[in-house]
Amino acid sequence: MTASTTHTPQRIYRINKAAEMLGISRSTTYRLIKVGKLVMVKISERASGVTAESLEKHMSS
Repeated sequence: MTASTTHTPQRIYRINKAAEMLGISRSTTYRLIKVGKLVMVKISERASGVTAESLEKHMSS
């Protein structure tokens, strides 16, 4: 018998949407990613996003 594992998909916001939610520019969003305040993930070869968890954490601080 094998154990069944469930994988909860991670919520991801595209860079533009994350910037809009924070009320900042795309450039500032990338700066926050660079200093580690937001977590960026690659969606595809040409697309990136910010994890909802890091975005919510930043918004609450």
